[in-house]
Amino acid sequence: MNNDLLSRLAELDAASRPEPSAADIDREERLLRTILSDTEKPGRPAGAAFRRPLVRRLAFTAVGALAAGAAVVAATLGGGLLRGGGGPLSSSELASWTSSPHSLDPASSEGSAAEKRCLDFTKDFAGAGARPGISNAEIRGSVGSMIITRAGNAVYCLMGSDGSGIGMAVSPVVKLPADQIDLDTYGSRGEDEGLLNYALGSAGSDVKEVTLHDRGKTIRALVEDGRWTAWWPKGHPTGLLTGTFTLTFKDGTTRTIDAAKVT
Repeated sequence: MNNDLLSRLAELDAASRPEPSAADIDREERLLRTILSDTEKPGRPAGAAFRRPLVRRLAFTAVGALAAGAAVVAATLGGGLLRGGGGPLSSSELASWTSSPHSLDPASSEGSAAEKRCLDFTKDFAGAGARPGISNAEIRGSVGSMIITRAGNAVYCLMGSDGSGIGMAVSPVVKLPADQIDLDTYGSRGEDEGLLNYALGSAGSDVKEVTLHDRGKTIRALVEDGRWTAWWPKGHPTGLLTGTFTLTFKDGTTRTIDAAKVT
């Protein structure tokens, strides 16, 4: 991790945030030591599809607060981290959420705006100047999201219609057994009525659909290019996944597994 990126993230930490707990401080210190000692891209040994790798990624939210949650450092885009609804997206944007994603059309005014904001927002964090690739581009209500990859670095961007949102650096797609998924990162942002949750990971070649059942909600992920991505409002305040995943395979069969077992 180069010092310029750490300096950029430190500069973003201008907004106020809640007082961290002792556990949060401990996670931040351990994560910082990992980042500072890491000089190589993260790797995963063959056959370790269900073992979570050391977290060596950064998450950022576009308004500027660094925060630790689920072993991730985060920073927010837009007005303020805790805006009217207590989170990075407005109450109307959260209310527009749909359990199933719709493909984001970059030719539409809404899709074009979301894509441009995500490209602009992530350009300095995922290989400045490199030609970007876009996958998992979806829209739920008035909120668009996508994976942007530059120079081998991938970023998940979640962008509201008014230019507020969050983003996090994610690991490369992992080659998994055909009928398996893994969990790359998950977490929550905001609080109370402004709370939102996100989760994403890799998916095996036979996995056609991924459906998460969490705290009374059914969330259908977007599966594309070996990844699955999902976000939803008012999940667990800590981002913890407490429900189940249902995998639907290309042959029409399904399998349900505890979210706690997907790592």
